Amino acid sequence: MTTTTIGATTVAKASWLRITMVGLALGILGVLMMGLAMLFGQETDEGPFQHTADYILTASALPQGVGLLLLTLGFHRLEGGLDGRLGRIGVWVYALCMIELVVQCMASVVVGEELIWGPLYPVCALGLMIGLVLLAAGSWNVGLLPKWMLAVWPPLGLIGSFGGLGPVPLVFVAFLGVLACVLPGRLNAR
Repeated sequence: MTTTTIGATTVAKASWLRITMVGLALGILGVLMMGLAMLFGQETDEGPFQHTADYILTASALPQGVGLLLLTLGFHRLEGGLDGRLGRIGVWVYALCMIELVVQCMASVVVGEELIWGPLYPVCALGLMIGLVLLAAGSWNVGLLPKWMLAVWPPLGLIGSFGGLGPVPLVFVAFLGVLACVLPGRLNAR
């Protein structure tokens, strides 16, 4: 009788890859909802929400935030600590800022108008990019992602998600799709 055992690291990597891929799917859904609402929906500039697009745009923060947070945490865990202190700090900064943005957006949906909590929204949107920059810097020599993807991810993550500008969220969706295709192959090649 032959017994085959799978190492704990293999099981952990498979679990974190699944979590990361679920995060990618949720992130793509949320960013796609936001991008389409921005392109085709009519939005209210100030005051109470008046259009369906206002709710869709704001509610898209939930799948977007949860998904991108799972993606970032999963990517960090898949690197097995090789991204060092920079990666760890980057994930924490990213997580704290993402949680604040999602809570603020969900409170806005419940109230039915954009809630402005001082400078928290722009500060936390910038914090997302800072967190991704730290994660990318820590990941630069790890090799789990090509360096061009690490260089593009932070700025595209900022202007393609919570700092959404024009059609850039749809470009970010394409980037996330490429990431979903590249990451499993690079992980298996290691």
